[in-house]
Amino acid sequence: MLRHAVERRGLALERVRDHLAARGVCVSVATLSYWQSGRSQPGRKASLAAIPHLEEVLGLDAGALLRTVPATRDRARRTPVRELDVLWPEPSRKGILGRLDTRWDADLDRVTLHDVLRIGADRRQAGLTVRQVMRARVDGPDRRVVMHSQDDTTVSLPAIRVVQGCELGRVEWSHEDGVVGAELVFFRPLRRGETVVVEYDLVSPVPGAADSEYVRRLRSPMREYLLEVEFHPDARPRSVVGFTEERRTPIELDPCHRGHLAHTDATPGTTGIRWTWAETSPGTSP
Repeated sequence: MLRHAVERRGLALERVRDHLAARGVCVSVATLSYWQSGRSQPGRKASLAAIPHLEEVLGLDAGALLRTVPATRDRARRTPVRELDVLWPEPSRKGILGRLDTRWDADLDRVTLHDVLRIGADRRQAGLTVRQVMRARVDGPDRRVVMHSQDDTTVSLPAIRVVQGCELGRVEWSHEDGVVGAELVFFRPLRRGETVVVEYDLVSPVPGAADSEYVRRLRSPMREYLLEVEFHPDARPRSVVGFTEERRTPIELDPCHRGHLAHTDATPGTTGIRWTWAETSPGTSP
């Protein structure tokens, strides 16, 4: 449609660009050419905002071009989303997810995710803070399902406490399997393209889990994943390693006893940090 509209209007792309610029809209000739040929489509917020102005410049009815732009949901992701039962094949995990409302999960793009795990002086988990930014691919998503597990099933599961951006909905536990899942309910359903920031804490019991690794299973691509592990000064590990499904990387702690890994343009899969302890007990000298 865009090609026919430009030809019917009798304007060169340079003139279309100039008309848009006069309206305070910046779109390059190369971009207009890509849109006209179908090589690319408007997708970014600024590009979509330019479409109504382009319709006016070309003398089209309002919405004529915008209706030809595929909705975000219809655009194929560069990297496929992993199915929930592939990412979480364990019966206990599948059981938890089956009792929670996961219908919107694939319709929420993960933009950024930041995990901060704290290890106490007793070498056990003291707490976890999770902060994530998501964008709706369609109108309607009103919740995000989260799930956390621990290998140490001799202690109680952590409690989930919302910090911002949502309310705590249904919570499901499997104490014998060390799994807790919950629905984080947004304050209102999202519109397509709208973002939401949610943050919550996992408050560990006393004592907390004695796990020596933190694993994050990423279902879908995201712009950035950051994992930090903070160790108490009296619980410095002997070694710390970051890992993905393909490689292992030693991690050096900073002066505040923190180690981290950061993935940009993260792809679906498993990643995390694991650590080992010296044989001496916490708080004693080697």
